[in-house]
Amino acid sequence: MSARIVLFALTAASLSLGLTSAVQSAREPHELNVGATPGSADETGAEPIAAGSGADLVRMVEASLSGARVYDLSFNGDGAAPSFEVKSYRDGKIWNTVVEAATRRIVRSAMVMSASDLHGEDRRSIDDFRRANMALADAIEIAEKYGPGKAISAGLHHTGGKLVFVVVVVSGGALKEIVIRPDSLKRGGRRGT
Repeated sequence: MSARIVLFALTAASLSLGLTSAVQSAREPHELNVGATPGSADETGAEPIAAGSGADLVRMVEASLSGARVYDLSFNGDGAAPSFEVKSYRDGKIWNTVVEAATRRIVRSAMVMSASDLHGEDRRSIDDFRRANMALADAIEIAEKYGPGKAISAGLHHTGGKLVFVVVVVSGGALKEIVIRPDSLKRGGRRGT
């Protein structure tokens, strides 16, 4: 599924349920309450997103699941406590981890299926990702610098038959979709897009 479609669905759901701080920040950046203390709500009543990079969040999840490689990050502004859903691959299994947005605390992490149960585009994406030399955290780091901004979504996609990382960042009050080619990171070379 395209990151653009996922982002549209998340934005539509958030707008129908009331603006969260992340969606509101995409429209009005001065209202993003990034440095607030956990538990303090902004004027919409939504919990703020804790300061920090999406790349750091991905690395935190990978460290908590020894040997895992995160392949998808998505912001979920639905409900009372906004969160990030992080999907990873480890030992032939797909894992789902939920991280509270306001505190960046892992709420739960569970194996949800065997990778062999994936079909079609999902299976192809995971197989290509396993062969890629670039980690999702590296792609997010590049996108956050290029944006510049903070990643709220990142995942796998195929363009022209090749695997790419699609990262959505909130930058200057707008959402920017940045495409990173995993083959653009060469050993000993510069990072590029």
